[in-house]
Amino acid sequence: MTPRLRIYLELERVLLLVEADNEIAAEALRDAMDPIWYSMTEDERRVLDDRAVGRLASLEVIRVPADQVFGSPPGPVARRSLPPEPLKDWLVAA
Repeated sequence: MTPRLRIYLELERVLLLVEADNEIAAEALRDAMDPIWYSMTEDERRVLDDRAVGRLASLEVIRVPADQVFGSPPGPVARRSLPPEPLKDWLVAA
């Protein structure tokens, strides 16, 4: 993803939030995004045009099992006892 495309997508995300509350601000933001759109390459525009954009009414509909988000719980920690003599070479001990 190019920096220009990343900026455009971030502004578009903000636009979706602003659009619901303030149409005047949304229109101003759209106007500010125009120069970025016109400076994009054909490939960058194609990425934007080929995507599917959806809106969620509520985050409640997104449910993922916790083990898929956080991974499986770690196994038991291996315990090593300290050697009885003082450590002579800390690199070896580490």
